[in-house]
Amino acid sequence: MKKKHTIKDIAQAAGVSIGTVDRVLHKRGKVSEKALKAVTDALNNLNYKPNPIARTLKNNTIYSIKVLLPDPEMDPYWKRCMEGINETIEEFSAFDLEIETHCYDPSEPSSFSKTGEQLIQTENLNALLFVPLFEMESNALLKKLGEKQILSATFNSSLSNDLIDQHTGQDLYSSGRVGAKLIHSLIKPDSKIAIVHIDEAFNNAVHMKQKEQGFISFFKDFGSFQIQTLTLNSNEFEVKFPNFVTQFDTMDAFFVTTSKAYEIVKALKKENKKCSIVGYDLLPRNVSCLKTGEIDFLIHQSPKTQASLGLRGLIETLIFGKEIPKKQLLPIDIVNSENVDSYLI
Repeated sequence: MKKKHTIKDIAQAAGVSIGTVDRVLHKRGKVSEKALKAVTDALNNLNYKPNPIARTLKNNTIYSIKVLLPDPEMDPYWKRCMEGINETIEEFSAFDLEIETHCYDPSEPSSFSKTGEQLIQTENLNALLFVPLFEMESNALLKKLGEKQILSATFNSSLSNDLIDQHTGQDLYSSGRVGAKLIHSLIKPDSKIAIVHIDEAFNNAVHMKQKEQGFISFFKDFGSFQIQTLTLNSNEFEVKFPNFVTQFDTMDAFFVTTSKAYEIVKALKKENKKCSIVGYDLLPRNVSCLKTGEIDFLIHQSPKTQASLGLRGLIETLIFGKEIPKKQLLPIDIVNSENVDSYLI
């Protein structure tokens, strides 16, 4: 059967964005001569024939999408997510879309609720993409989105909630087990291990719960290890961390469930101690510690890709009527000092 080529196929063949192809096909907006030639050549090579009926179906609807994520100025992890959002907005700039990004304080559930409530009151809102850091507040927001029949999508953190239309991220339970296996490879039997949650409200943070549950499940098969949990804010390290280390004697390894593994490195230096450390995310300070051997492994969560795929899923659902999987799971990448540079390109 003859393949029916899509705009995405043309864009890939031409090496340009979907928006550029749309501008060429519909002869609207500015396109460089180089891009015009690339798209024209791709159209000829693919023997593309426009569907005149499909063209008449355009109803001039302007779709409104809001994005709600933690403030990158308060936590640098989210800067890569913002990059993914902005690049996707640019890619689809030729389409009738109104996309706005809003931020909330990642340490304050009330900030998330207040901003989310304001967004869903937006007139003619079609979809909301958000990061559900806080379980209770996120579930409340999802219920309201369902009542208003607003398309919902989440990324990074996942919820056990059937109300979500689309989710993009990693299997965080499995991620915790991966962290546990890495720790297990670094330590001896009878070692003492600390699971550390930094700058998050653990009781209301589903992503940290899932990582901890996965981590502990792995070690259930090994009865000789002692595991303790510590929840801290960055400004509490000078007081609480030394007390924790003293209380449980010398810890042998630390599993840090957030992007703040470098805080453990800094605190251990003050105590003149060296332990095995596995953490998350390629923040510059984490990467620096990884390269010096002060952090053994980092689990890369691909924040930019998560955010981009999450927004793209909503856009393609609204514009093209494309069926997006309810859950898109990304690979769990293990990064060490030997391969880290390939992830920084």
